[in-house]
This record gives sequence, C-alpha cells and structure tokens, in this order.
Amino acid sequence: MRLAGAALGVLVALIILIAARLGGRSATLAGPPPILTVIPIPTALPIPTASPEPSPTPVPPGSPTPDQQPLKPFTVGDLVEVYGTQGDGLRIRGSPGLEAPILILGLESEVFQVVEGPVISDGLSWWRIANLYDPAATGWAADSFLRSLEP
Repeated sequence: MRLAGAALGVLVALIILIAARLGGRSATLAGPPPILTVIPIPTALPIPTASPEPSPTPVPPGSPTPDQQPLKPFTVGDLVEVYGTQGDGLRIRGSPGLEAPILILGLESEVFQVVEGPVISDGLSWWRIANLYDPAATGWAADSFLRSLEP
C-alpha cells in the first residue's frame, strides 16, 4: 500500500512539473494555458448495507426440517458421500458394529462406492464401502452418515 501511495505522489509531482513548464511557455503558445485538474483517489470503499434477511417460513408441527429430510436410499454399486459428521469424519470399521476396530476415517464429503450391505448391527444399518481411488480404503460404515450421490 505504501508503494502505491509513493507512486501516486511521484505521478502527481511529475504532472505538476510538466504543468509548470507548460505554464512558463504560455506566452508562446496559442490559446490559454492548460488547466491541471487533480482528482483524488478514494481511500476507502463504501460499506454495503446489509439487506434484511427474509423471515423463515413456518414449518408445520411434525414436519421434518431441511436438515432432517429423509436421505435417498442407496444400493450396492451406488456412489455415496460422507455426510453429517460436522467435520469429525466417519469411522469406517473392519466389520459391521460399534465395537469393530476402526480401519480408516472417511472425511466429510469424501466419496465411496457401496460394495455390500446392508447389515443390521447395534441398531444401525451398515454398508461396506470402498474408496474409488484407494482400493485398500474399504470398510463398514453406518448409513446414517452416508448420502447417495445417485440421481
């Protein structure tokens, strides 16, 4: 920012110098002496005013909110993404169940392909999923943290 200010100062000084030289020869030039107009550069951008936010549409009691909309079911072969972990990631396990060892952590929005399932264990529906780019990254995940990418 200092460099831009210094360059602006040099430019203004150069314009003043040229105008002074031309002003000294005004007697030999035809017409009136040139007029120099300096227009200052704004130093701050205008701050936009916040537009009022629309009031939320009331949701009838018992209706699911957008975050609670039922997810599209998926089947073997479908592409799914890790969803709803709030950035914590999805624990992908060696077998279906909460006590199974964790093999890898699926990151939020990471895409997998469903290769087997569902298996019901510990009250959850489990699907065996595989990373498309790393075949070794395969394991079982609860479907409550998976969202179908199929149309």
